[in-house]
Amino acid sequence: MAKYAFLFIDDGVDYQGSPTPEQQKVYADIFKWFEANGPKIADGGAELQPTRTATTIRTRGDKRVVLDGPYIEAKESAKTWPGYGIEIRPIREG
Repeated sequence: MAKYAFLFIDDGVDYQGSPTPEQQKVYADIFKWFEANGPKIADGGAELQPTRTATTIRTRGDKRVVLDGPYIEAKESAKTWPGYGIEIRPIREG
């Protein structure tokens, strides 16, 4: 079975201060996302495939923009990511 690395992209906002109510909601949504999708995620130090194989999803306003990569099952999980952006790349096998 193919494995993927999810690279979470931030929105460039400094989160060192007290979070706003909107940020608190995003944090709560991210926590729920990890509860639902955590069993699909493995961590390690595996080598990634090249960037040309990546799927990138960015949030622009209320829309999610998907920049295609070839891995449909990873894209479907990532479309539900409540944070700013995410890049998905396959892990090099072998």
